[in-house]
Amino acid sequence: MNFDALFIKWKSKYDFNAFIRDGIVDSEHYDSPHILFVLRDMNCQSERDLCADLRNDGSGWKTWNNIGRWTKALLDGDEEYPQDMSTAKRVEQLKRIAVMNLKKEGGVSRTAGNELLKAVQAQHEMIYEEICLCNPGIIICCGLTASGITGNATLLKEYVLPISTKWESFRSKTFDRDWWYYFTEINEKQVPVISFCHPQVTNLDGFRGHEKLFIPLYRDMLYIRELFLKTATGRG
Repeated sequence: MNFDALFIKWKSKYDFNAFIRDGIVDSEHYDSPHILFVLRDMNCQSERDLCADLRNDGSGWKTWNNIGRWTKALLDGDEEYPQDMSTAKRVEQLKRIAVMNLKKEGGVSRTAGNELLKAVQAQHEMIYEEICLCNPGIIICCGLTASGITGNATLLKEYVLPISTKWESFRSKTFDRDWWYYFTEINEKQVPVISFCHPQVTNLDGFRGHEKLFIPLYRDMLYIRELFLKTATGRG
């Protein structure tokens, strides 16, 4: 099955008002090891092709600026924080990854936890099919458990992924917290699933702004590369 066939089946089975298509952003530039970023839903009330948006203009600035930066950290290992994330630079990075929303129905700016949970529970088979089509080497789940919303990595572990290891953790390089992860099996290979914050986070453990928040998060992405990807990339 390919993405087109999957999405046709998905849309025919459920009553979507605003189906959001996602997946591999640009197959010609999908760098190895393949990175899949998992988000919750999209602030949009009409049907859209998110991958086309990302290829054309990088979509909205805050979410995709940071995902562009995190992509550069994971794939290139550049120590210098890419402060400049212009449209062109953002598109260049986003073409290298896959992205998916757990909830395919477009929503509003703030995710409703009960709607997200119901969508994942009901549509778990198709979510898993899409993950397998993306064939990731690492999955970054952007959204922690908070304010009544279950974290993306937890939703995948409990309702979507048929095989996964126990939770483990590593210490953040800056923040007074651990980042949690586990391994799952995708297409007969072991893939790390990392529970990370949302790219639009504005306050983490009391830290705000570029110097105290976004640059340290970039450093933690560099550490994730060191822990999980350095051998696979063959770089750095």
